[in-house]
Amino acid sequence: MNRHRFSTEEISIFRRSLLAWYDIHKRKLPWRDWHDIDTNIVAYRVLVSELMLQQTQVATVIRYYETWMKQWPNIKSLAEASEDDILKCWAGIIIDSIFYWSYFFHLGLGYYNRARNLYKCAQLIINEYNGEFPNELETMINRLPGVGRYTAGAVSSIAFNQANPILDGNVIRVLSRMRCIGSDLKKKSTTDFLWSLATDVVCPERPGDFNQSLMELGATVCTPQKPKCNECPVQNQCLAYQQQKEIESILDIEQCSANCSFCLKSSDVDTNRSLVEHYPRKKSKTKQREETSFILIIYRLTPKLEFLMIKQKQSNLLSGLWSFLEISSSKNHLDQMNEQKRKTYIIEEIQQMPTIDTIPSINNIKLAGQCRHLFSHIDKQYIIYYTHCEQNDVLIPSTSMQWFNEEQVQTSAISTAMKKVFNVALPQIKLKTSNGKKNGTIDNYFKKKNSKV
Repeated sequence: MNRHRFSTEEISIFRRSLLAWYDIHKRKLPWRDWHDIDTNIVAYRVLVSELMLQQTQVATVIRYYETWMKQWPNIKSLAEASEDDILKCWAGIIIDSIFYWSYFFHLGLGYYNRARNLYKCAQLIINEYNGEFPNELETMINRLPGVGRYTAGAVSSIAFNQANPILDGNVIRVLSRMRCIGSDLKKKSTTDFLWSLATDVVCPERPGDFNQSLMELGATVCTPQKPKCNECPVQNQCLAYQQQKEIESILDIEQCSANCSFCLKSSDVDTNRSLVEHYPRKKSKTKQREETSFILIIYRLTPKLEFLMIKQKQSNLLSGLWSFLEISSSKNHLDQMNEQKRKTYIIEEIQQMPTIDTIPSINNIKLAGQCRHLFSHIDKQYIIYYTHCEQNDVLIPSTSMQWFNEEQVQTSAISTAMKKVFNVALPQIKLKTSNGKKNGTIDNYFKKKNSKV
């Protein structure tokens, strides 16, 4: 076990070497540019950056972070914002003083619960902590929505100079290589041991800088593939690097003992990769669940084109975001349906929606095409249809169902998936409405729900 631990001397050298390297080589990132004495502001900025950086690359986050901070520079301003505006910013839409609304990045940050959690954090801090960011680690973990041990460790160490550890993907990789931790990361024993290593090495004098130096090393030098070992400031303490240099055959890996649960086993070694790259052991990828949904885009002329949008319930995948009518279907069910049956199925499902007063005729539902969107855990296929309705049909006024014109669709809190759907159908809808036949009254497009389909 001692082989996988740092000695007191090694910890001292590790801290000193890493901080000296960080002071010279750290990247200039907007969330590291404080210029503020107020720890409350620093804590807020760290929280925003850390939640944005979850599952998202630094280069992407920079644009969103800077835009976010211009709109909501402190906790109070965020707490007073509307959820719709927050989701718009997260989706990649900003207010521009010249162009009014514009996209600054079309893909959006995704994982929209992160945005909602930031909003909830701000409101809770204003309402329960008088606007002061709580500085106790356990309070952050137990009270702030979306804040776990890692995020709380980052905020407490960087903003409040507390010697609390962090453990993200970059830190796991650095520590696994430094101490040759080759056991399964899915095991609690492995995670607990890595947390204990992170606790051992965190620098009490400069905890925030040290934690950031660990992340920086993993992001820029100790990378997953082709690590730059020759540029590493702590290579002399890296057991994986030493092991790579010393062994003549990577099939002969030194182990603490036959029963050591942390050592990498010879049977796990791929001779096509360097030994350093074997740490940490790669997680087996979870296969995304495949799903299929029908989308029905209902539009009208007023005389502008308008589209019916529904606000997703909080329990849904894209909760709080605006969406077109979506009807889920299993693959087996889908395979058994021809085009006529698909349209009938869509109409039957619409009949169950209490806020829609009229339903389309089968003959007037047109297929626009398909698109695919990959969520973190779902591979989603959308089959897209569209239909026209009269100006006063379809909608019973509701805060969760509204008509949006094209500009509003582009600038509202709508997911990337729905933007893809819209882009598939819009050219065909415009073609339909520009042929002169759709500018007057359109008869028989919709029937009352009580009528037979």
